[in-house]
Amino acid sequence: MPKKKFMIRSDIEGVSGVVDYAQVEPGKPEFEFGLRMFRSDLCACIEGLLTGGAGEIVIYDEHYFGRNIDPEWLPEGVAVIAGKPPYRADWAGGLDKGFAGLIMLGFHSNYATLEGLLHHTYEHDIYELRLNGTPVGEIGMETAIAGDFGVPLVMVTGDSAGCAEASALVPGVQTVAVKESLGATAGTCYPLILTAAWIRDAARQVAGTPPASEPWRCDAPVTLEVSFNPGAFAETVRRLYADELTANGDLVLRGDTATAVWAAYWQRKLKAWDAE
Repeated sequence: MPKKKFMIRSDIEGVSGVVDYAQVEPGKPEFEFGLRMFRSDLCACIEGLLTGGAGEIVIYDEHYFGRNIDPEWLPEGVAVIAGKPPYRADWAGGLDKGFAGLIMLGFHSNYATLEGLLHHTYEHDIYELRLNGTPVGEIGMETAIAGDFGVPLVMVTGDSAGCAEASALVPGVQTVAVKESLGATAGTCYPLILTAAWIRDAARQVAGTPPASEPWRCDAPVTLEVSFNPGAFAETVRRLYADELTANGDLVLRGDTATAVWAAYWQRKLKAWDAE
């Protein structure tokens, strides 16, 4: 039997010990601390997957500019998609039908979550995303994209609020809460010796016997609605894409798959950034 291949989507706001944006934003004084926490969680996950029988691991580095992973951390059999290349309708961040499962490491709850720790949805410009009317954050969007390829979400590590969001969306998914959310910039954190062991054990279990979670798919046609927080970005999007707005200023995109509508948003986002 061929060994299983897993995709890790990685972020930093949801890793062990991190409770403030000063610890996750490149150039901020505590960013090196955040990277050390991230490395501990990521390496524990990789070790667990490989010990559990995974044959190949691909990481898509989602945090900021996608330049957070040092190849020196990685053993043979692990590759990193760095630089955060934009999704396209025909390319979903490296995902394809050959993956046994998606793991989301270091993620967090969506912007609308009360008492969520460092909660947001991709950029702070976004208030809410809705896929076919269902509110989703980063966890939901990436899970839907994986579902386009029949790949289930099998594991999420993050704060307690992010893990609860994942469990509500995908019953049966393995979650590892490495810290308890106590508000937007506060949480109960635990020693790395514990959180690394929790992640390692969960990843080993997932690789050996994946949980009974099913791929989460959006039925075609897929509609993505993007609600914005007030600011220059929202104003630029509304100026550039006035014909794709609802009466209350939400951007509406339609396509055959979650991947297609998210890729369409990526292109509009990049153009809006250039135009700001």
